[in-house]
Amino acid sequence: GLYDQVALYKSKKETEPIVVLPVNKMVYNVIDEVIFSDQSYLANRHYKLIKLNEDASELKLYISAAMELNNDQVIHPKRLQKAIVENVGPFPPQSQMYVQDQDLQQVMIEAWDYVVDWYLKCFDYFIENEGIEYIFSHLHSIDLIEHTFIRFMHGIGFNEYDTDVYAFWMERLYQQTDRYLGGLLHYLDEGWTILVISDHGLLVPPEDDIPLLGDGFGCNIRVMEELGYTVLKKDENGNELREIDYSKTRAVANRGNHIHINLKGRNQHGIVEPADKYALETQIISDLYNYRNAEGKRIVSIAMRNKEAEILGLNGEESGDILYWLEEGFNRLHGDSLPTFQGMHESSVSPIFIAAGPGIKKNFVTERTIRTIDVAPTIAVLAGVAMPEQCEGAPIYQILE
Repeated sequence: GLYDQVALYKSKKETEPIVVLPVNKMVYNVIDEVIFSDQSYLANRHYKLIKLNEDASELKLYISAAMELNNDQVIHPKRLQKAIVENVGPFPPQSQMYVQDQDLQQVMIEAWDYVVDWYLKCFDYFIENEGIEYIFSHLHSIDLIEHTFIRFMHGIGFNEYDTDVYAFWMERLYQQTDRYLGGLLHYLDEGWTILVISDHGLLVPPEDDIPLLGDGFGCNIRVMEELGYTVLKKDENGNELREIDYSKTRAVANRGNHIHINLKGRNQHGIVEPADKYALETQIISDLYNYRNAEGKRIVSIAMRNKEAEILGLNGEESGDILYWLEEGFNRLHGDSLPTFQGMHESSVSPIFIAAGPGIKKNFVTERTIRTIDVAPTIAVLAGVAMPEQCEGAPIYQILE
């Protein structure tokens, strides 16, 4: 009458289980048939029986995303898809869960443990069997998981656990990343040059309640509504609907740093006359600087027109008519203000850059501010090939032998 494992079957008629799951152990790469949009796919995914009552009356089970086993759409040449699965293993499901649940946080880390091992095996296979001379690897765990935990590293009201709990998971993440990098360093002894880079640097927990502005993944309504630029539709009872009333909306903030004027002739439901655009931009920028939160703090650090943002590479049709950045302490996702800005706690979102191996000076630290766009031309110089025609960066010649 005491139970310590669960068997999963394809149906009640089957005599053999797909997998047998012991308590509290991740089982990787369970192969199963998946039905999606009325089509059947062979897929691999991870399972973990997190908890099981002794009388089997209740369980907590994790099932990862399913990875189509025979999909070669992102592989070239396509023969490598089969070679990778057979020699390295099935392509790994990844994990990011915005939850305050320690069981699922453990699962998230364990899912990435497999990804790290898979990557390292992939490198060895490509180098030893395919004659590969250049490898570019992107490990996204440190980004996804840190985004999950960082908001709770400073207790400002929405933590379910002490900050020490999240610090523990953050350290576990860094240990995992260190294991990944450590697994590559033997290539230095074999004559390889290794560059360790990132798209941005340290994330910073918010110091203040996050304003409803500057969100990177949605339309930012509330502050713009308070300022009178964005208007929501209402139902028959006067309650706001989650829909913008463009017949009354002069400007909309979306995608983190962008504000778009609802311009007549350009936007489908535009109401702002082109002749009034410049004056409206001036008014919005002034209002952003003058806006204060409930504690009387200014939340916008920098605001500028599209044409002025050219120096930052953010002008043009794909950017907003106005670009803005939040004040220190109000960050939503990555850090405070501009990319090379020094924010709270001496932090910065300026990306990391470490290089070692043939062609690189030893024990050298450069004072140059290295930007992500400098990486490609630097690799081109090391490789002895022409720089990309549309290259915006420049070789980091200070570090080169």
